[in-house]
Amino acid sequence: MGRIKRPLRLRRETLTLAMISATCAMQLASTAHAAGIPFATDRPQTWQFSSDFEGSYDSFGQNLGWNHEGRAFDSHGNQIDGPGTNTFVGLSTFIHYWKLPSLPHVGFNASITVPEIRSQGSQFSASGIGDPLLGGLVWYNPAPATTLGFQAYVQVPIGQNSVSTNTWSFWPSVFYDDWYGHVNVDLLVGGILRGRTLRSGQDDLSPGNTFHLNLRVGYSISAPDNPFAIPFFAFDHQTSGGTFNQTALTAVPNSASRETTVGAGVLFQFKPNSLPFLHQKMYDQLSIQYQHSVSGRNTALTNGILVQAWHYW
Repeated sequence: MGRIKRPLRLRRETLTLAMISATCAMQLASTAHAAGIPFATDRPQTWQFSSDFEGSYDSFGQNLGWNHEGRAFDSHGNQIDGPGTNTFVGLSTFIHYWKLPSLPHVGFNASITVPEIRSQGSQFSASGIGDPLLGGLVWYNPAPATTLGFQAYVQVPIGQNSVSTNTWSFWPSVFYDDWYGHVNVDLLVGGILRGRTLRSGQDDLSPGNTFHLNLRVGYSISAPDNPFAIPFFAFDHQTSGGTFNQTALTAVPNSASRETTVGAGVLFQFKPNSLPFLHQKMYDQLSIQYQHSVSGRNTALTNGILVQAWHYW
């Protein structure tokens, strides 16, 4: 395996705790969707990649998230009592990275993400292995600290029945990351295109598609070429279309939703060749953030904590 020349520039994509729970948890509430915005676990430098490496390399990430759905937004955007559920989601992701000699400023990766889900309420509980996501991305570095790219994933409905979406879906998005002095700007814009939901003994449904936007603005306390702690601000938004009942040939009332959240967190990075990890042969990241809804419609409020850890070699 080729050795990475400049680990400080290498970042991996992150799938989100919330994006899995949002899609699987639509069946967890009656009049309001469960909270969750796709890619809500993003942090500064999520979409910063470097093409300055040789051979290939790998990474493994573990995400953990908790969300308390005690409040919800009704169809008019007013706050009401929510389902009261506590949702815990883990995401285990393996990623392989490579490049082609003929494309010196371009890189690729392929990944698989497996979710572990637990949702518990006073009148409802569900747990199990959710629907995995398979796919990858391509990025381009027009300048050493600038990244532009495109990614695509397929969510395969083979998870355990209690937490599966029972729906094939396609996740395309574009991303951008750049440094402005000590400030890192990280942006993702994309969507979820859903197929028909098929459950034995139930009506066939056509859930609406989703648009999402995820922005992170972080400030590196140390020099940007040797970042250790990066406090950051988070802004996320999603809009989802309504569901159509294909069996009854009617639209499902109050099934279209939207949500906007803000949050804050900090990203810690542990790199080789920097004290106190001078002899460390690996590269690691740890981030923690809190998010809360500021507006929405037909969805439970986000009120949760997201933690993720990455190791790559």
